[in-house]
Amino acid sequence: MIYDSTHFEEMARRDQALRQQLREAGIRHYLALSTDSLYYLSGLSFEPLERPFFLLLEVESGRRHLLVPQLEFAHLQSAWGVEWPDIHSYREYPAPKGEDWQARLLPLLPPDFAFDANAPWQLATVLQALGGHACAALDRVRLVKSDWEIARLERAAAYAAEGVNRLLARAYDGMSVAEGYALGPRLLRAIIQHEHHFDPLCTKVLLAPWPAPLSAQPHAIPRLGQRLQGGPHVVICVVRLDGYTAECERTFFTRPPTAEAQDRFKLMCRARSLAESLLRPGAPCEVIDQAVNSFLSEQGFADWHIRLHRTGHGLGLSNHEGPWLAEGSDDVLRAGMVVSIEPGLYLDKEGGYRHSDTYVITANGARCLTLDAPTSLKALTLQAPRPLSRAQGYFVRKAVSA
Repeated sequence: MIYDSTHFEEMARRDQALRQQLREAGIRHYLALSTDSLYYLSGLSFEPLERPFFLLLEVESGRRHLLVPQLEFAHLQSAWGVEWPDIHSYREYPAPKGEDWQARLLPLLPPDFAFDANAPWQLATVLQALGGHACAALDRVRLVKSDWEIARLERAAAYAAEGVNRLLARAYDGMSVAEGYALGPRLLRAIIQHEHHFDPLCTKVLLAPWPAPLSAQPHAIPRLGQRLQGGPHVVICVVRLDGYTAECERTFFTRPPTAEAQDRFKLMCRARSLAESLLRPGAPCEVIDQAVNSFLSEQGFADWHIRLHRTGHGLGLSNHEGPWLAEGSDDVLRAGMVVSIEPGLYLDKEGGYRHSDTYVITANGARCLTLDAPTSLKALTLQAPRPLSRAQGYFVRKAVSA
């Protein structure tokens, strides 16, 4: 991460917020080790692979110790808030006895400490044996985004909506999934051109169409050779920019939808509008999901084999994090939280109906960050012949088959 004065202010805000949470919980030492946690607290971007990274925070003094693989030692000296003498390293895995990460970490740890609740279970098991216990304080700090973070989420959301629009502008009946995937790298190139501090480890694009009836399986992976025929199809665009993730998704058709399909599309939109109307500070996330569930149940869609998932989830450094807009959640919305709204209907032999948008909770309600993507059935029924797209698609399919 490239620091300027606003970056330093933001990092200091995070440090103070976390230390306050830890003080209130009676915790004096905290160990962060997930990639998102270290990026959030220190600005470090890295791929851990088999080499774990550790940031130990002394809560009262604010002193930080960083333990990293020797391979990473030089370039990670830019970590925010860590003095050079407090950066430690260990030998490449597998290391000689006494020079591995456990041997180097142990002298830094006090008898009692808390560690990142998002730690991989293998590491968590070791840390528990060393006297540590899991703590979700950092998750609570990350729930509410600062203006600095929201500005980055807004940029990511604008690119996500742009990705949806790019695919819709090219889609036609018979388009292959490969042609849709090919648009993702083009969007990434646009991001590289416009973003001054592009970090390839913290910037990713997923852009693809889920063709009917596979669109009824939102986490299935469409094959490159599958074609868009009729609908309902779902285009998904998830953009992680400068570490921050937003998403935009739309249901669309490449042939005029049947009367039944139109009814289901409109019902999904009504459920989405209901959820959106309930977004405000103080709203229990469980109540929002309950309202959507009750509405769709009254319309004959109570079966969870058709519904599949909750109304929405939080967005930030991850594309799935708190707050959870789901029955069973104890989260309550606050200004500055960023969430998706995406109630869906899924019919195995027909396809899926789901729009997803990224919202920021404001003082009086919520603001949609992916507003530029179309939502109406008319705009999402694509019937133009698009001869240029078809010609380009021929060469994409030929290249893939070769």
